[in-house]
Amino acid sequence: MKKTFSIIIPIYKSEKNLPVTVPYIMDRIPQLFPNYNVELIMVNDGSPDNSWEIMKKYRDEFPETIRIASFTRNFGQTAAVYHGLSIAKGDVMGVISADLQDPFELFADMLAKYEEGNRLVCAVREQRKEKGFGVMFSKITHKMIRKFINSEYPIGGFDFYLMDSFVRDKLLSISEKNCQPQISLLWLGVPTTFVGYTRRKRDIGKSGWTLSKKIKLFIDIFTTYSYMPLRVMSVVGFVSAMLGFIYGAFLVIRGLVTPITVPGWTTIVVLIVLFSGLILLSLGILGEYLWRIFDEVKKKPMYLVKTDDEEKSGE
Repeated sequence: MKKTFSIIIPIYKSEKNLPVTVPYIMDRIPQLFPNYNVELIMVNDGSPDNSWEIMKKYRDEFPETIRIASFTRNFGQTAAVYHGLSIAKGDVMGVISADLQDPFELFADMLAKYEEGNRLVCAVREQRKEKGFGVMFSKITHKMIRKFINSEYPIGGFDFYLMDSFVRDKLLSISEKNCQPQISLLWLGVPTTFVGYTRRKRDIGKSGWTLSKKIKLFIDIFTTYSYMPLRVMSVVGFVSAMLGFIYGAFLVIRGLVTPITVPGWTTIVVLIVLFSGLILLSLGILGEYLWRIFDEVKKKPMYLVKTDDEEKSGE
């Protein structure tokens, strides 16, 4: 009996990509996955363009293969991936973007790795054909994740991966807000392997993954999975206190040896500005952690799903 392979694609501002991506995938499914029944799950993340209408058209054209769902508004790519995983019927599930920058054909090699006994297979970006500050920022983020959060996290990062139903269930059981599935998956400690590839340059449309979203993701990652910001704040506070003590001792000794007739105000102003900035920075870091605690306590759903005939909440 054939196993089922579920392919999850989060959709946001993809009206230009979908007419290329969906036929591309549907044409290659029979050749790439002859030993699997395949379902294609597309989740509309509150896209403001015509993506939802295009998705419905392809669902009607391929009703036995394509399943779709839509959020009531934009809740983020992570929420779309989680919902796709939650409704997937497959024995094994893969996640890929809608822009075809990640090679869809690589799923065949990833399934082969899964059949060897790996519960999680991650496609790692070893090289990128795209350039820009956003790419450099992503590389820095990945290196910091590897250093401060999980030493097994690949330097190239990944958001193209495959897992079995056991891993899916364990991932969905983690009820954290502001979480990142890639880090949570590696935290599970299941048999994992990595497959390298070169990420293609985007040819169609424009990525919705802006620099501001990357910065927010950076903050979310390091306040959700790491105490590093708090540790840095403690170290800075300790070093500042020691420097202040040393400087104070210096002033006392200098005052005893050489009486000061004209006290300098520049030093005072600099110290006030410096330590005021450090205090505000520390309060800001604490505020980020406190906000996430508050967000967890409120127990709001991660997303709201709207289909053709129903609307329900998703945890």
